Amino acid sequence: MLFVAAGRVEEVLVTAHQIWQTERDQARRIRAGETLRWQTAFDDYLARRAADPSYTFRRHLRRAGGAIEE
Repeated sequence: MLFVAAGRVEEVLVTAHQIWQTERDQARRIRAGETLRWQTAFDDYLARRAADPSYTFRRHLRRAGGAIEE
């Protein structure tokens, strides 16, 4: 169950739809043979993380366009 302030319902619904759309697109690309590891440029993340331990995967996903939330 989720409780949302009445004044934020539209914002929450828009965000939920964006997450759903992103995940749907990722799943479609996986079915087409493009791994999630490739979609998220995971090897690049590992290299950046090795050089900068403060570099988070969430930050990487935002940079790579694979984040499911803002």
